[in-house]
Amino acid sequence: MDIKYVQSLLKEYNLDGWLFTDFHGHDFITKDLLNLTDRKCTRRLFYFIPADSEPVKVLSAIEPLLLNHLDGKLILYKGIKEQKQVLSQIFSKGMKIACQYSPNGNVPVASSMDAGLIEYLKSFGVEVVSSANLLQHFGAVLTDQQIQSHYKAGVIIHRVLDNAFKWIRDNISHGNKINEWLLLQEMNRLISNEPLYMDSPVFLGVDEHACDPGYEPAKNGSKEIKEGSRLIIDIAGRLPEKDAIYYDISWCMNVGDNIDAEYQKLFDIVNTARKKAVDLIQSRLDQNENISGCEVDAYLYNYFDSLNLSQYIMHRTGHNIGHNCHGIGANLDNFETHDDRFLLPNTLFSVEPGIYTDKYGVRLEFDVHITADKKLKIYGPIQDKILII
Repeated sequence: MDIKYVQSLLKEYNLDGWLFTDFHGHDFITKDLLNLTDRKCTRRLFYFIPADSEPVKVLSAIEPLLLNHLDGKLILYKGIKEQKQVLSQIFSKGMKIACQYSPNGNVPVASSMDAGLIEYLKSFGVEVVSSANLLQHFGAVLTDQQIQSHYKAGVIIHRVLDNAFKWIRDNISHGNKINEWLLLQEMNRLISNEPLYMDSPVFLGVDEHACDPGYEPAKNGSKEIKEGSRLIIDIAGRLPEKDAIYYDISWCMNVGDNIDAEYQKLFDIVNTARKKAVDLIQSRLDQNENISGCEVDAYLYNYFDSLNLSQYIMHRTGHNIGHNCHGIGANLDNFETHDDRFLLPNTLFSVEPGIYTDKYGVRLEFDVHITADKKLKIYGPIQDKILII
């Protein structure tokens, strides 16, 4: 970590410092950001970065070497009594300290510090605040090279989709019976021939199966794909290289041009919702104002509610995207959690509103990049009408 950069952020967020702790490898955020080894500490360690002075490493005298790779003054303690004495010298009453904590568990991805430790830290008179916004700068802000890897993954994914659609049409035109399971096997075959890494299988569903976002085709019970079938596919992958970034999309299709009127109606509503989300974010950025993920999600919820469709929402509007498909940055979420983190420049996130009635499942997803100059960019085709296979 660049200490000077961290300290500039602390001043920007009006914080007195940022605290990292670990015990037995429980704190996954500390492990990642401080680049700890797999050797687990058996006594509590602390790494404190003040806003305007040298970092401090607080370790048990029995385990003095665990933070040798980090800058800062080393202080060793023997036993809990000395540990408290050391911390009381570091922390002053009233200090605002960022920790890996989320009030009420609103942002679970940023909450790796246990409740007991939070209580312990408060006993020193400090104000514990969430490091959730700080964390975005070290896990969600992307480089130009990473964005390029996102684009390259998208080219591959759309090639896979185009070949899958061709496979569907060729089989139906030749009178071959196909179903969801066979399509999934064909897509797996196509993917295996590409330089693509995926941490979860392709999601796809036909007709009523598209109404279940968690549905996974099985060999038994898969629906037939035929003329008139409605199809949804969600596919996400990245290049198999260090720091490559995911590309994640959902598309809606119809086999043949005989499109059900209700399917078309719901598609148009969801497509409008996605546009509304993008317009809202861009308008706030144009005014040089912050916008949180929960605001975007709440805005679309109100839109669907005005159409008496909010009861058919099953998930948030979107999620951060990084080296993992679901990244550590702000999600567009006021439905599953209350993500009040700001959407930052050079971050990437999905916008994927969905409506799931008893008969129709519609989700439209693309990935949005906020550039350094606060413009929204989408790298890849944008679906604005039902694709006919």
